[in-house]
Amino acid sequence: MEIPRLKRVIGAVASAVLMLGVAAGSAQAQEHTFKWSHSFPVDSIVDTTTKAIIAEIEEKTEGRIAFKLFPAGQLGDWVEVNEQVVRGVVEFASQPVSPSYDPRLQIRVLPYSVMNFAEVEQAYFSDDPYLFNMMSELMGENGMTTLGVVAQGFGGGGFRECPENVFDAASNSGIKMRFPPGNQAWQNMVAALGFEPTPVPWGELYLGLQTGLVDAQVGGQPYNTWTTHRDVTECWVQFNTHFQNSFVFANTDAFNGLSKADQQIIRDAVEGAALASLDLARGEDQKYMDLMSEAGIKVIVPTDEQLARIATVAREQVWPVMDEVIGKDLMDIMREKAGLM
Repeated sequence: MEIPRLKRVIGAVASAVLMLGVAAGSAQAQEHTFKWSHSFPVDSIVDTTTKAIIAEIEEKTEGRIAFKLFPAGQLGDWVEVNEQVVRGVVEFASQPVSPSYDPRLQIRVLPYSVMNFAEVEQAYFSDDPYLFNMMSELMGENGMTTLGVVAQGFGGGGFRECPENVFDAASNSGIKMRFPPGNQAWQNMVAALGFEPTPVPWGELYLGLQTGLVDAQVGGQPYNTWTTHRDVTECWVQFNTHFQNSFVFANTDAFNGLSKADQQIIRDAVEGAALASLDLARGEDQKYMDLMSEAGIKVIVPTDEQLARIATVAREQVWPVMDEVIGKDLMDIMREKAGLM
């Protein structure tokens, strides 16, 4: 081969190798901008926790991973957004998990699965977080990667008019109580407490209470009742129906498209912020019940004995029904953790 031609060939090969190196370097430093949604008001626990997570991720990835945050249900209600995450239209979310894809996901808010924050820590934040692990497996089967849990407090019930004896199931007959549509556990719990179950989406609840479509509601905690429904609430009962929480999760394909190092940065950021939310949530319920009282809303807090009776009713009447919905294997784990086996 002629020397000049050989030099040209060598030069072309060197240029190709250089370009491959540049391309490889660009792949390693690839930038991503993801959409992140949550369904709660600005400055809520979920909002402040999500913003803290995003700030840490963007800082530690030096801006290679960035997020466009859509707070307060800007992209739709939480059921709609959940579908968008599964389809990859929205990549990240911090919100309740919809059971529309898999009814077993109702175990997230199984009535009286946990009774206090000590039990919450064991179920979601311990070295063996059995409820978190259950949810992670089920969500993974449906295209979602779980990253953590934001604690929000314990649920109760809000009423347009105070019932005469809310802890007597017989006296609750005829009171239409809203429950989250599609959630059999809640439907059966409302019925077990003597109320008339009425499915109403959260976004339509204010109008439902205002017009008398429903007389009461369950599914939220003092915070979101105070912030969104206090004008149509005369009475609040702290039933402690469930541990109110939002999962932080991602579309699995989007998350798996990141490097292992970036995945770990995200997991670490979520874990730290989730633990911080647990401390915030401990005082959240009392804070907003105090605000309700100051505004003239009657607040009823059950005694330990009354709460134990309600929990027993739920576990005896509702949990067996959920064997067919959630699966007896998972429900038996819940019974074991509750000391029923």
